[in-house]
Amino acid sequence: KLFKAADSKLSAEFDEQEIEHLMIVGLWCAHPDPNLRPSIRQVIHVLNFEAPLPVIPSKMPVPKYLSLSGYTPTSSQPFSYGTTVSESSRNQSSSYS
Repeated sequence: KLFKAADSKLSAEFDEQEIEHLMIVGLWCAHPDPNLRPSIRQVIHVLNFEAPLPVIPSKMPVPKYLSLSGYTPTSSQPFSYGTTVSESSRNQSSSYS
């Protein structure tokens, strides 16, 4: 199945091991949890056949996002990336199912 995803313009003239590595690394890089994505160093090692392929789950988790409903920033508490929001929001968590 994996090789069916290869570009048909390649006319099946490709190294199957390279395609397998490219496809799996692409899926790994697209993981919905940024903490589980590889570093560029890991990617290079895998693509150069210097490290084993990662085991990709057969079903990727679906991201769930934290709701900020009811949060209103004040002038003394501007909302920006990395700031803590309200106490009630802090008790909520984002998770994957």
